Amino acid sequence: MVNTPPMKISKLENLNLNLKLVVTLVSLTLMLSSLSILSSQSTYSQTTEDPKSLNCKDNKDQSQYVSNVSLVNGTVGVGPVTDDLPGFHYVKKFDSNGTLITAWGIKGTGPGQFLHVHGIAVDSNGFVYVSDAEKCNIQKFDSEGNFIKAWGTKGKGQGQFLQPESMAVDSKGNIFVADYANQHIQKFDSEGNFITMWGSKGRADSQFIKPWGVAVDSNDNVYTSDQDNPEVQKFTNDGKFLTKWNSYSPGMLFVHLHDITIDSHDSVYVTDGRNNSFVAKFDDQGTFTKKWGGYGYGNGHFVENHGIVTDKEGNVYVVDTRNVRIQKFNSDGDFVTKWGSLGCGDDQFLIPHDIAIDSSGNIYVSDSGNVHFRATKTCEYYENQ
Repeated sequence: MVNTPPMKISKLENLNLNLKLVVTLVSLTLMLSSLSILSSQSTYSQTTEDPKSLNCKDNKDQSQYVSNVSLVNGTVGVGPVTDDLPGFHYVKKFDSNGTLITAWGIKGTGPGQFLHVHGIAVDSNGFVYVSDAEKCNIQKFDSEGNFIKAWGTKGKGQGQFLQPESMAVDSKGNIFVADYANQHIQKFDSEGNFITMWGSKGRADSQFIKPWGVAVDSNDNVYTSDQDNPEVQKFTNDGKFLTKWNSYSPGMLFVHLHDITIDSHDSVYVTDGRNNSFVAKFDDQGTFTKKWGGYGYGNGHFVENHGIVTDKEGNVYVVDTRNVRIQKFNSDGDFVTKWGSLGCGDDQFLIPHDIAIDSSGNIYVSDSGNVHFRATKTCEYYENQ
């Protein structure tokens, strides 16, 4: 009987086997991810709104999340193409009836690029400010989307953020930023120079749990909305506490506040999401006026209402995120019109978040699109559904 010596595998053969195993595992992961997407009924994800998720608070290497994203043939409205983590990182500008004027932004870490475009505000000169919840910065653009400057880094100090969300501008052009994970409100001049900040973690006056919205009235007082300590707080322009309220009618508490805005008469509007799914209106001292909405898919109803803004005529525009649309109401809450749907056309969105308006009544919407799927052509996938 002849003893056959054990087979020896060379280092090169061993490397090839390991590579094949890795490729197989990656392929299986992609298949499972694709099946998960196809079975999903909603593309909305709150993951980047959780301070424990991959935002600038704990993202050590942002470059690993950046893919080569570009507009197909450079055409606005066709949408980005990626073979890596998805990118639909736009600011879209519409007229007051929802006709697209222009759009800008791709996925990336450079000037004019975004990882998680979120808050948006416009000053009296038409400059547009956009917060990025993952890059931890604020970018400034002109009204056509041309990059001007950026400021902010990851951190807890002055001019630093751990997930900047909504923004507001006062009569002097100062910018107020709700820093969600730091529990701060920060104030800057229009060039990004730090002025002051206030807030800490807690439920007492001048404290926050998850500050999301910020707004300014005609006297430059500052109002905030808090998701997990659902109340409105009112401050002076430099952060001195004035008053607060936490209900939209006797015995009816807020559930999950998102954004806040103030009209030309200093009426205060908030979006209260989840089970409430209402817009509630108050005077500047917190006296309840009215509410409208409710959970649903028809006109005047919402599924996770986020950003809100008003125009000079008192019309109210609401970002209805999970319904993937913008709804317009008059000041009494009567439905006027709507636009938007899931997709990548001119008036379509993936995950619309915040909204702002300029002095001409043009509407700006941030579309973060952080949907966790892999597809060679993101927008082509949606358009073919």
